[in-house]
Amino acid sequence: MTQAASTASLKVIQICSVAPLQEPTISTLVPTSLPLTFFDLLWIRFPPVQCLFFYHSPHQTSSFLHSLLPSLKHSFSLTLQHFLPLSGTLTWPSHSPKPIINYLPGDTVSFIVAESDQNFDHLCSHLCEASQRHHLAPQLANSHDKASLLAVQVTVFPNSGFCIGVTTHHAIFDGKSASMFVKAWAYIFSNLIQKLKQYGNSKVKVNVRLSTFSVTCAYVLACLVKANQVKEENVLFALPVDCRARLDPPIPAKYFGNCVKGECVVALTKELVGKDGFICALERIVEALNRVKEEEVLNGAEKWVSLLHDPGEAKTIASAGSPLFEFYSIDFGWGRPKKVDLVSTDKTGAFSISESKDINGGIEIGLMLPKSEMEDFTSLFLQGFDSL
Repeated sequence: MTQAASTASLKVIQICSVAPLQEPTISTLVPTSLPLTFFDLLWIRFPPVQCLFFYHSPHQTSSFLHSLLPSLKHSFSLTLQHFLPLSGTLTWPSHSPKPIINYLPGDTVSFIVAESDQNFDHLCSHLCEASQRHHLAPQLANSHDKASLLAVQVTVFPNSGFCIGVTTHHAIFDGKSASMFVKAWAYIFSNLIQKLKQYGNSKVKVNVRLSTFSVTCAYVLACLVKANQVKEENVLFALPVDCRARLDPPIPAKYFGNCVKGECVVALTKELVGKDGFICALERIVEALNRVKEEEVLNGAEKWVSLLHDPGEAKTIASAGSPLFEFYSIDFGWGRPKKVDLVSTDKTGAFSISESKDINGGIEIGLMLPKSEMEDFTSLFLQGFDSL
C-alpha cells in the first residue's frame, strides 16, 4: 500500500446507533464499570486500530439496503449483547486512580452506512494508495472527558461489493480481541438458521430432525402472512416435491422432464399471525413432509390439477427452487455466478429458495413484494429472531 493524496468520493446514507439486543434485567439496568489493566494502560495513547473487510457483492445500493444491511445490523446488535461494555466509553473519573470502561443503560455504538463510486477492485488490490482507503473506516467519537470504544462503517460500491470498516480503541482491544469480536459477529450473522432449528426443536410437538428447508419455509411463511395482512381465513402453502426417487419403481435421478408435484399445507391465518406463527407453520410443514415419506407419492393425484388451478378461498403461497439445485456451482469457465435470481416469481407470487453463494450451509431467499410490504416483511423477519 502506497501513500498518495487523493480525493475520496463518499456519500453518507445513514448515521445510526446500534444498541446491544437484550431483554431488560437487573444487570442491564444499572451502570457497569471495568478498570483498565496494566496491559490496557500500555496502549491507551496509541491511535485507534482501523480494519477494513472487503466483500464482492453485485447488489445495487437499494437492494443492499433492503436485503443485507438489516441482517448485518441485527447480528451486530446480537453480538454486542455478548460484549456489553463495548457499547460504553473510556473515561477517567476524578475518584478513580486510573481510567475505566463505563457502560450505562442505553449506550450504543456508531454505525455509519455510506456509498462510494470509487473503483472497488482497485481498493481491493495489493497496490492501493493508503489515503484512498482511510475514509472507509469510521472515527471514534471523543471529548475532553470520554471516548467511544468501537465504531462501524459499511460502505457500498454499487454492483461491485461492500466494505465493513471496524475501528477499535487500542486501550480495550488488542489484535486477537478485535478478531474475536468480528468473528463472533460473522458467526452470529451466518448462524441464524441454526437458531431457528434450535428454537423449533424446543417447541414442535413431533420428534423429528428439522431440515434447513423446513425451518426456512416456515419462518418466511409466517412473516409473509403477517406482512401481506392476509384476509382469508385459511392459508394454503404449496411446496415442491421431487417424485423421481419416490415413484414405484423409481425413475433415474437424471430423468429430464417434469417429475414434481406440489404438497399442500393448510393452516389457519389467525394461527400464523399469532405469537407462535413460526411454530404453527413448522408443524404443518413437518407433517406434510412426513406424509411425503410415508404415503404413496401418487395418492390423490386425481385432485392435483384442480388444487393447482383452483385452491378455493384460501390464500395461496408457494415456494420455488431448492438448495439442492446448487445454482451457484454453475461455472462456464469464468467463475461462479455473482447472483442467481428467479425473476418469474413476481408472476406466481412464490418465494424462491437456493443455496447461499457465500455462506456454507446458508440459504438465499428470493422475494418480490410491493415496497411497503417488503419493508414490513424485513422488519418482521428481523424482529422474529429477538423472541427466539
